[in-house]
Amino acid sequence: MKKIILITVFSMLLSSYSKAQIVLEKEDGSPIINGIITYNTTTEIPANLHYKIKNTSSSPINVRIKVMDIINATGSNFQFCYLTTCLPFISKNSIYPANSKPAINIPANSEVSSGYTMWNSDTGTGAFPIDYVFKYYLVDDFNNEYGTPVIFTYRYDPGAILQVDDTQKNEKTFVQISSTIIKNSIDVISKEDLSYSLYNLDGRILSGGTLKKGKDQIDVSVLNSGMYIITFRNNIGKTISKKIIKN
Repeated sequence: MKKIILITVFSMLLSSYSKAQIVLEKEDGSPIINGIITYNTTTEIPANLHYKIKNTSSSPINVRIKVMDIINATGSNFQFCYLTTCLPFISKNSIYPANSKPAINIPANSEVSSGYTMWNSDTGTGAFPIDYVFKYYLVDDFNNEYGTPVIFTYRYDPGAILQVDDTQKNEKTFVQISSTIIKNSIDVISKEDLSYSLYNLDGRILSGGTLKKGKDQIDVSVLNSGMYIITFRNNIGKTISKKIIKN
């Protein structure tokens, strides 16, 4: 009897895993399929790719992201954000979140989108295109990969001629900072109420809070000199990240 129950439970788990799948979409809802997304600029807008991960199954899933390859670059100038982590660089064969940390959990028939961005600011040394190849894949409770992954390439090619629709996708900036080189405070000008998170280069959150529409300041006097990343998020989940240097 116990054997039959175990077989039944195992069969149900296999059925659940076999039906689970992920879909990636850009911020505007257009699908990201196995292929290449090309930018011909390193300017944050429009080269900062905002996207969401969707679970189209009736069961919760766990997702990890692997950097499969980096071509004509080192990854040192590629900003990669997920969950509450925002990294100023990536490396080939790295997995995010790391296998030692909990995976990205997405409930049944749900999506995650807030804070999921990637942006190349590396202008290169003359060898193009610059490619970053990512794999988004499912893992079980024991960290074993299963299902069909989504693999795509983020490409920077300054010589690429993009379609009119692509070149005109230039979202309006909802927040600006007066300077990326600061001393004791960050001067912010916002077109709407928003929240912010300040990260170190290891992706750890150092501080956060909310800002009202208009001019405001963020006190960073307690920080040591160095480079940091600040991410702003508005009420509909759009994010803008900036690298800042504290003297």
